[in-house]
Amino acid sequence: MYRFLLRCIHTEEPRSQVSRISMILPVLLSSVSVSVFAGNDFEEAFLRRDKNGVSQDVFMYQDPVMPGRRLTDIVINDRLREKTEIDFVSNGNNKVIPCLSYRQLKASGIRVSHYSGWETREGEAAGSSDAETSVPSRCEDLALRIPAAFVQYDHTHQVLNITVPQEAMDNERFTMISPAEWDHGTPSLRSSYSGYFYSSRLKGASGPGWKVDDSTTESAWLSLNTTGNAGPWRLYSIDSFYRNDRHQWKSNHDRAYLARDIALLRSSLQVGEIYTRTSGTMTGAIPLRGISLATSERMSLDNQYSYAPVIRGVARTNARLTVRQRDAVIYSTLLTPGAFAIDDLYTAQVGADLDVMVEESDGQIQSFRVPYTALPGMIRAGAIRYSLAAGTWRGPDGGTSEPALLSGTLEYGFEHFTLNSASVMTENYQMFSSGAAWNIGAIGAFSADLAYARHSETWRDNRQREGTAARLLYARQFDVTGTSLQLLGYQYQSESFLDAGEFLARQSQSWIDGYAPDTTTWQRRRRNRMEMTVSQNMNSVGNLYMTISQESFYGTGDKNSSLSAGAGTTVGSASVSLALTHNRYQRLSDNQLTLSLSLPLSVWLPARQDAGFLSYGLSRNKNNQYGQSLGYAGNSAGNDFSYSASLQRDTQGEYSQSGSLGWNSSRANITAGMSHARDYRQYSAGMSGGVTLYRGGVIMSPPLGNTVAIVETPGAENIRVSGINNARTDSAGRAVVTWLTPYRYNQINLDAGESDGAELQESSRKIVPTEGAAVLLRFATRSGRRALVEIYSRKSIPLGALAYTESAPGVNETEEAGIVGQKGLVWLTGLDTHRAQVLNVIWGQRPEERCQIALSAPTEEQLKPDNWHKKIRAECL
Repeated sequence: MYRFLLRCIHTEEPRSQVSRISMILPVLLSSVSVSVFAGNDFEEAFLRRDKNGVSQDVFMYQDPVMPGRRLTDIVINDRLREKTEIDFVSNGNNKVIPCLSYRQLKASGIRVSHYSGWETREGEAAGSSDAETSVPSRCEDLALRIPAAFVQYDHTHQVLNITVPQEAMDNERFTMISPAEWDHGTPSLRSSYSGYFYSSRLKGASGPGWKVDDSTTESAWLSLNTTGNAGPWRLYSIDSFYRNDRHQWKSNHDRAYLARDIALLRSSLQVGEIYTRTSGTMTGAIPLRGISLATSERMSLDNQYSYAPVIRGVARTNARLTVRQRDAVIYSTLLTPGAFAIDDLYTAQVGADLDVMVEESDGQIQSFRVPYTALPGMIRAGAIRYSLAAGTWRGPDGGTSEPALLSGTLEYGFEHFTLNSASVMTENYQMFSSGAAWNIGAIGAFSADLAYARHSETWRDNRQREGTAARLLYARQFDVTGTSLQLLGYQYQSESFLDAGEFLARQSQSWIDGYAPDTTTWQRRRRNRMEMTVSQNMNSVGNLYMTISQESFYGTGDKNSSLSAGAGTTVGSASVSLALTHNRYQRLSDNQLTLSLSLPLSVWLPARQDAGFLSYGLSRNKNNQYGQSLGYAGNSAGNDFSYSASLQRDTQGEYSQSGSLGWNSSRANITAGMSHARDYRQYSAGMSGGVTLYRGGVIMSPPLGNTVAIVETPGAENIRVSGINNARTDSAGRAVVTWLTPYRYNQINLDAGESDGAELQESSRKIVPTEGAAVLLRFATRSGRRALVEIYSRKSIPLGALAYTESAPGVNETEEAGIVGQKGLVWLTGLDTHRAQVLNVIWGQRPEERCQIALSAPTEEQLKPDNWHKKIRAECL
């Protein structure tokens, strides 16, 4: 649109530019967001001196919005509360204001009852009282009711911004987005697939008296994650297929189950082949064939479950509170005099301390730091998280036992700690666990869990066994030094302790951890396990990390251990890293030392940011065997095409080469690769993507997430879905947004800039999908050529008259083609590309307040988009 406006200004002679600017300026100004309470009066007499023509309501108000009802996002104190319809009314002073009733403000979470005067004018709106509150549904002036309140309407984005003091907020209202806004999606069946084919040919060898023939290995693999949805119900199925060297396909069915959300309980229900949902407890996930009900944290807003400390303090005056985390502002609110408690904080940087600043009205500033460390098992004060499951155990193929099983967990959050408990019960086995996690301020966060289990050894002599296990976890982020530390320890107090999965596997005489029941290693029980992770950020110098783990067992001196350590830094534009790994399993061990360097070619080609990277690697193992590699990798400008090539050399001086190609399209992702050496050749190809079947047909797309949107732009192809690489509508005007966040506002934006002849009558939607939904979004579009037409007529056609394409019978106002500007200029869209066309120009209700334009069939030159801005003249009769 803006390119067209610039063309209108610069492609004509100077004397016509003034008139063009006068036509374009109102269009530009209408896109500016202004306060609904600000503006300068407009003198209607300057618009026209005669009384004929269109109503000037569109020009007489001080704001770029006319009275009427609009779907609007309500944002209170910088937080999106809800999306609802708001009436905009004239206040009698040529100002358009949002009409906010007592009931709407209360429903939006403002504590209207805390302020006097709400009921004083109860009788002024005759017959328009709220049945629930007995308060009239009149338009309330928030600034008069609540001190320091401020209301502003963003016309461009259709957002109503409301600012009120913290004491005016009822945070209980903001625990979740209203289920009335949830969209369960359209009935659909979709599958996300991923597969590959692999072929390797090894050259044979021979010697005196022996010979090894050439050998070929081929394999293929395919995974399918299928989702069906109808209303609030979902059907999930997860399967994989594998083809071995003997060209035999084998299938592996992981699970299939029905699921739906239950908004009243903020929970999700699952029925079928499921896993127990055990959160951070010690019971572990157990495969079941049955039913489960568990808290769905995603239904609630982010500040309802994820743990964050409560910030407390006292404000002396009306003040502003700002919370920063690593210099980034993550929270801000207004305070009234007195004590305050900020308990709705949300931050994604778990472990970074919070810097709090309170700016008083007299200029004084309070500053303090709140230590912040959270563990996975911690939830916010007052939050409850639970899970219940019942069914029969789903053992591996060949198992002989599928006992009935019950499982449950419960967690409750306090201000500084979280308590949890869990239990698993089945025939011949019971397990109970309990624990707590604490935020202990500057020291860090700490959790302790204790589990007790007893069972009968049905696979041996039915002897009763019991045991206990303990788990300790400590974590701390030291912002001053940039150090992050985490310690984890398990101690199994008795060799008789088995968790539920271990017991059920033994009872079914299945294999577990690679040990068979008739071997002595089957009886090996864990004694303890320890893990430590340390990372050090050295700012511009680089970073260090180290992870150590060790596991020991009863009845043997064997230990499993691993070490991973490394360092990384940058030298100019180059990245350098050094990594060391050590692994010991029983009596087998392996060591690896690797040096890696990476350099972007944009250093020498600054104009080509897609020039790619050069890389070099050097590795050494415990046998003093060295390997070197030199490679190059890059992407195309749009990241839809990738490529790489490398050369390797081993200790014996043997060379090998490898290369790969990748293509990410709007229909699928495709990869291909090959490797070559003196003794072998290897080829591979892979493909991943998604298939969606719904009432509008079948759509191919890149791999699908759990929650998606189906976009329809009827008759308009190559419409780009903003923010998603390579997502464009197909020839039928359809595309899939492959990933959405359930139970949150998701904004879908479209861009028609690359689509010739297509115009979007709306380009953005906000939706709140439920988990697993496929939301159908149909955007109104106009397809066809465009034209800049100068209308001349015996009638006086006013500024603001509307032009419509003729649609038999009569005029269809949904097919508006343009608005008449000064000197009869109109930019027409959606015109037919093949035939002559009649347009109706209308500026009133009377027959004489309309005329018709007859446009001849376009020439080949007029069909070219580069010529659409060239003016043509047409008479309106």
